[in-house]
Amino acid sequence: MVEIIAIIRPTKLAETKRRLIEAGYPGYTCQKAMGRGKKPVAFLLADGTKIRTNLVTKRILNIMVPDEGKNEVVKALMDANSTGNPGDGKIFICPVEKSYNVRTRKLTDEV
Repeated sequence: MVEIIAIIRPTKLAETKRRLIEAGYPGYTCQKAMGRGKKPVAFLLADGTKIRTNLVTKRILNIMVPDEGKNEVVKALMDANSTGNPGDGKIFICPVEKSYNVRTRKLTDEV
């Protein structure tokens, strides 16, 4: 089992949900986050004012997936979030050693 951590634009969350459901992996945890990549971000406001900021709003998705499903989930995430522009996000894949069901207190092989 692996944990896929995806950092995405908030505006891409609905499309990401749709793609994950279509891929057969509807379960995830989502959090709001603030951060930035390697460079500060510049925004152009409606009145033409340009502002630079160090923090940008993002969403972090944690998705638990069987090993055999990781490529399909990564493809769904890439398809939903790729715009070709800086700030499209990042995907991390981490091995999961064990998982327990809190209610039953048993070790589980399921996602």
